Amino acid sequence: MVSTPKFDELKDACGSDDLKDCFKFLFVQEDTQNEGFIRKVSEWSNGLREKIVKFGDLMDEGQTFSHFDVAAMDGLECLIEAQATNGEILQAVVRLLDVLRQARAQKRRHVMVKEVHD
Repeated sequence: MVSTPKFDELKDACGSDDLKDCFKFLFVQEDTQNEGFIRKVSEWSNGLREKIVKFGDLMDEGQTFSHFDVAAMDGLECLIEAQATNGEILQAVVRLLDVLRQARAQKRRHVMVKEVHD
């Protein structure tokens, strides 16, 4: 007999010895976890968007500073760099959201595949 300790653990967690139930349980758990990730990453995305708007407003207002104020010009330069980085981070977060949403569809399809066997 083949040893399957990981599947035995999964059987215990889902409360069934039937592999179709184990797989369905696994994919339902994955879907739930994925939804949590989507909510959290969406919050990050929204926060980054707000920060980008705020930095943009600061940069616009900073254009009124004297070019002879070295500290102000250095600060604006740093703000411009930070804004560029925030844009890159936002692009990565948006890409992550895309991947998570694709995974959501995949995980739900996996659950439906298992439901066919019910």
